[in-house]
Amino acid sequence: MLLRALELLARRRRPGGNPLWTAVTVAAFLLRLYHRRADRQEVSLREELRPGESLLITHTTQPRG
Repeated sequence: MLLRALELLARRRRPGGNPLWTAVTVAAFLLRLYHRRADRQEVSLREELRPGESLLITHTTQPRG
């Protein structure tokens, strides 16, 4: 919702106008970029366990090769 509002405000930007509109445009761009990166890093797994089974979750980092 905030991103949509920033994008609508950024459209008011006029060449040679108030620098505030340039800042709004840059903020909207950076916010969208942040959301894209956050969505890419999210991992979800859904697994149904049978009675007696357990699940161990660890977090390790692996070098990208």
